[in-house]
Amino acid sequence: IEIAKSIQRKLEAPGALDNVPFAENKIRLLEILIDEKCPIRGIKLNELTKKFPNLNAYILGVIREEKFLIMKKNDTLNHNDKAYVVVKSHQMEETLKVFGHNEKISNKILIIGGGNIGFNLAKNIEQSFESARVKIIEKDKSRAEFIANGLNDTIVINGNGLDEDVLNEANLEEVETVLALTNDDEDNLMVSVLVEKFSKDKRTMALINKPNYSLLQNSLKIDDLIDPRMNTVSSILKHVHKGTIENAYTILNGEYEVIEADIIETSDLINKELKNSNLPDEIRIGAILRDKEVIIPYSNYVFQKDDTVVLLAKRDELPTVENMFRISSI
Repeated sequence: IEIAKSIQRKLEAPGALDNVPFAENKIRLLEILIDEKCPIRGIKLNELTKKFPNLNAYILGVIREEKFLIMKKNDTLNHNDKAYVVVKSHQMEETLKVFGHNEKISNKILIIGGGNIGFNLAKNIEQSFESARVKIIEKDKSRAEFIANGLNDTIVINGNGLDEDVLNEANLEEVETVLALTNDDEDNLMVSVLVEKFSKDKRTMALINKPNYSLLQNSLKIDDLIDPRMNTVSSILKHVHKGTIENAYTILNGEYEVIEADIIETSDLINKELKNSNLPDEIRIGAILRDKEVIIPYSNYVFQKDDTVVLLAKRDELPTVENMFRISSI
């Protein structure tokens, strides 16, 4: 269920590698690939708002050469960085445009593999994307019948997704996004390669359980690899944290987390300005929800009781975070 939700989020924001809702869905964390078309590449962060006044976002940090770096105001975004950006949900599309991503939301979707992930994803799409047309290819006949009975508008084809005739039957030419979600990593990679061979302009996403396969992503020209471990780690973390922490998203196998938490009356942060709050360097405040208004905070922002805060923290700093957002001072 978690993985299906995560894939659906990727479909909602096709220019982002991931798109995670926080604070009653009013704040989003976007993971954005900085490619050669990115207009803000190479510009110092503290000069971005001058050159791009529409960019109302906070860049928390980037993954660069397998390491996570917290960004400082004189830093720049480089080619192939994966940037983690906090935005107001309604500004998601315009933020992606500033980063050079204009990809359109796909309406014609083909899912290869009708297992739990493919089935849940199709159900989610039926409920939330009225304009979407979904087809599923499932090779097991009884499973194909079972999922066809559980879905309303999705067309289910019984066949092998690696068979060219079956792909033609699914009208591959018309499809905009292909998701390879079988329980076999090699099949998922092969389907994506086949699709790429037939038609170059399709978005391909493949479910991969073996982490070392991620090294093949660029050479096989697959747009997105879905790692089930990272999704489930994030959803488990929500239940592990103490205090009022509501939501957690993990980066680099849990080395860093983006967390949503409420400020309560016993917190040391109340009535303090952000610049005087003595937060460790490894903690960054990305956005705050106060009375339904989303604020991207400046250094003179003053914390108040009941603020919902979305922040980045290194794993070692989590006890500090849990302290600041504690339930009582005892």
